[in-house]
Amino acid sequence: MSLPDIPRNLGAVVRGWNARYDLEEFIEAHHLPPLEAREIFAKHGPYKVDLDEAMKTRAPTTAKK
Repeated sequence: MSLPDIPRNLGAVVRGWNARYDLEEFIEAHHLPPLEAREIFAKHGPYKVDLDEAMKTRAPTTAKK
């Protein structure tokens, strides 16, 4: 395996490692207000893995009624 083949092969082994949200998808996926979602999105970047992990570790701020 040559060096240029590594990203291609890694992507084949680890599915979704570079999947990204756009801001609207992130808002819908986590049911957030747009301003709060924008702050989190800017802090953690567009990658689904990073944003989903940030949402898991985030303390709930509102309770659903």
